[in-house]
Amino acid sequence: MPPVNPHRIDDPPLPESEQAAFLQSVVAGGERAEAARGARAVMLDLARTRVRLIFAGHAVGDLFLPALAHLIVDDDGVADMTIHVWDSASSGVTMPPPPVSVDCFSNRGDIWRMPSARYRSAFHWVENSVSVMDVESRVGAYWAPTMDGLPFWAKASPFRTLFHWWLESIGGQLLHGAAFGGDDGALLITGKGGIGKSTTALTCLTHGLSYIGDDYLAVRLDPEPRVYSLYCTAKLNGPQMERFPALNALVSNQGFTTDEKAVVGLLPTFASQVVRSLPLRAISTPVFAGEPATSFVGATKLSLQRAATFTTMSQLPHAGAALHAFMHRLVHAVPGFTLRLGSELSTIPAAMLALLAQSDAWLASTASAAEPTEHQPLVTVIIPVYNGARFLAEAVNSVLAQQYPQIEIIVVDDGSTDDLAAAIAALPVEVRLLEQSNAGPAAARNRGLKDAGGDFIAFLDVDDLWPEGNLSHLVHELQHEPALQAIHGRAQLMRRNTAGVDEYVGDPAEAFPFYIGAGVYRRSIFATVGLFDANLKFGEDADWFRRAEEQQVAIRHADEVCLFVRRHDGNMTLGKSTVELNALRVVKLAMDRRRAAQGAGGA
Repeated sequence: MPPVNPHRIDDPPLPESEQAAFLQSVVAGGERAEAARGARAVMLDLARTRVRLIFAGHAVGDLFLPALAHLIVDDDGVADMTIHVWDSASSGVTMPPPPVSVDCFSNRGDIWRMPSARYRSAFHWVENSVSVMDVESRVGAYWAPTMDGLPFWAKASPFRTLFHWWLESIGGQLLHGAAFGGDDGALLITGKGGIGKSTTALTCLTHGLSYIGDDYLAVRLDPEPRVYSLYCTAKLNGPQMERFPALNALVSNQGFTTDEKAVVGLLPTFASQVVRSLPLRAISTPVFAGEPATSFVGATKLSLQRAATFTTMSQLPHAGAALHAFMHRLVHAVPGFTLRLGSELSTIPAAMLALLAQSDAWLASTASAAEPTEHQPLVTVIIPVYNGARFLAEAVNSVLAQQYPQIEIIVVDDGSTDDLAAAIAALPVEVRLLEQSNAGPAAARNRGLKDAGGDFIAFLDVDDLWPEGNLSHLVHELQHEPALQAIHGRAQLMRRNTAGVDEYVGDPAEAFPFYIGAGVYRRSIFATVGLFDANLKFGEDADWFRRAEEQQVAIRHADEVCLFVRRHDGNMTLGKSTVELNALRVVKLAMDRRRAAQGAGGA
């Protein structure tokens, strides 16, 4: 696993020329490997584009091509994209050293300090592989030190990162999801792992429906929404395989361990059902219904967008703003549903076909009926500000852009010395201003809480922003789960580039997990957990969540982006050590509370 370095994002990016030089050296290594081992070229029909794979040696191609066999075409023409695939063990060609330290390798695969939008690069720890792509010259490479011992997914769904970059560059998108259907088109299902995507897809396959994919696939929206197959394999864990005994003979990795999945090769057995493309009629996210039969109900566009975006984003290096924009377009172009999976698998295919047989008008009207119309409670948004006048307008506009009807905005001036008064006067809406001597963000939030009028509370640091629809979505979730005291999501880090544009940086699953602004809280939770510890200048949010956990307060942690955190030269945490960020003090406070509780129990 990569070393923990929470401030590597603050390091300046490498010059574009150095990122280009590294990419070119990896591609050149592939070309030398091909000269040493012999080049084996194959053309793929990938989402209406021609992608040429060039393997350094026949054996390397044998590892990856079974998963791509249904896309191979007899075409020696000009390719839209060329990818060189090579390793050092079989070719004797060494990999050039990376131009950054190991601290810059993230969990998701991004290489910090190499964020170029043109010269893409990724290092995948478990595969021990490197992927690079020049999206303008349309050439890329995949390298591993040896192809022996690659994990099962690297061969069952190869080149995901490269396909992701390529599809994004032409306006498409690789998605983590499943799709299947028939003459009336396809249904796309998406969401985090373990919620039934593969089981649903393979149930439909074994009952005669057409199959696009069960794990990864491609989507393009122009000239019409369509789903495209990437792999002719399926992946199932042990318990899932028990539900499909007829597929046992098709498992390519017989004897797979409990830490692995069975890789099911679908060709040639299901060759007539594995199709390259289908028109996309509907999108859904599954839940387990707790009843025998499978059914569909309408789902909000925002819930579908969040379900699809986070699960995809957490797996694909450099996934960011383009993915969010694509998913916004997708859920507004295609009707959306919640797939209520029944316990009887035999009911799934008929329910799918019945849905797809409906008219476009019926699908659209049924899906739109799910958009929330319930009463909206008052939400107090507390914005602490210390010398952040330059950010205030954007923060308040982010709140207003939520288009939430019942809102109160409290700005707490934490002893600012800049012209905050002028920034407030210029706002398009009145806010409540509270003032105090500089005491830190914890004290500022506490000051706002004491004057809050809403039963629901949200916090937004002045230099952060919220995603579109965030407030309505989180409030809706809390209203429908009365036992929950709060719902809290992930944060997406952002950094402003030289052109003045905020870019997504890294994987939200790797960001600091306790950003207080990534949630909505019932006011009553603070009576149970207490206020923020004003003695902590940093780490007050981590301390509060630790206390909430100790009190066993019901907080749902959602795998979706609920906050945009902008990194800049004015961040209070910029370049701070773990000691300066009070990380050790927060742990000590938790230990002190535990000892005190044990002592009280002993007394």
